[in-house]
Amino acid sequence: MEALRQDVVRLRALLERNVPRYAATKRDVALGPDESAHVRAFWETLGWSPLFEGCLGEPELARAPAQAERSMGEWRSWGGPFRLTLADLPRRFRFAEPDHQGVGFSITDESSETVTDPPLLAVVADTGQIVPHSPSYLRFAGDTLVRVAVRGWYSTTVMCRPDVPALPGTSRPFPFLSPGTVALSEDLWVLPSQRAPESPGSTFVHARYEALLEWLVATPALEAVNIPRLPGKTWTLEASLARVVAAIPGLKSLAGLEAGTEYRVGTLEGAQVLVQAHTSGLTQLAHNARNAERIQAALIARGLLKPSSV
Repeated sequence: MEALRQDVVRLRALLERNVPRYAATKRDVALGPDESAHVRAFWETLGWSPLFEGCLGEPELARAPAQAERSMGEWRSWGGPFRLTLADLPRRFRFAEPDHQGVGFSITDESSETVTDPPLLAVVADTGQIVPHSPSYLRFAGDTLVRVAVRGWYSTTVMCRPDVPALPGTSRPFPFLSPGTVALSEDLWVLPSQRAPESPGSTFVHARYEALLEWLVATPALEAVNIPRLPGKTWTLEASLARVVAAIPGLKSLAGLEAGTEYRVGTLEGAQVLVQAHTSGLTQLAHNARNAERIQAALIARGLLKPSSV
């Protein structure tokens, strides 16, 4: 229980810091004494905010049947295979994940009053089936609210070698609630994998644009990366990688995980830049969009960008 409490307090602080409207919009939650002490501790510490709607159901058991029936009634009206009613659902359940575009929703199974962290079931609209969805409601809710808390950060898909868990200097800010969330620095995190939530995925979120590029430069253990879509403002250069390296001294070299791709990262006119080069001849440079005028002028002055191509 103490590990849970520590994580929930840290999660509340993250929401308060990153989502200004959270503190102003949240309401207190009071759950029944016969409900899981762990679930009570989670919601009574965080409270409920309308900002969670669309990704997480309201926590009170009493609200769940009406929420479920609204979706199921619509699906039954389609005339397809969906025939489920409230009688087919667990005796006691909490709404976990609302329906998205008629696909389905997820609920807890709290039929047993001794359950500490209830599992999740998915109610599938197309097939009318009820299937296992997640073994842990609290970790599902934790992962979801971490994503809410960093919604305003930059988001970049990055694959790397070694994998994130093998890199030195990492930490897990929420080891109980969101074990797949990994902090690479104070303002650069990796979110959990959608397929295996207890492990980090490939979504890197960064409070500052520069945090990702600074980490690429400062991590000697990093052997290779793949960044399918460069973050920020991107220029297609009129130059080979060799010309770029000669024109911008001091760039760090990184191999690409994709065959025929290389990366360089460093600074240009005091601003962080990331270069991606393909053997096909395509060379692109990315940077914080706030520095667009300064970087554009520097690229033209170094012969890497033609004024006519701007």
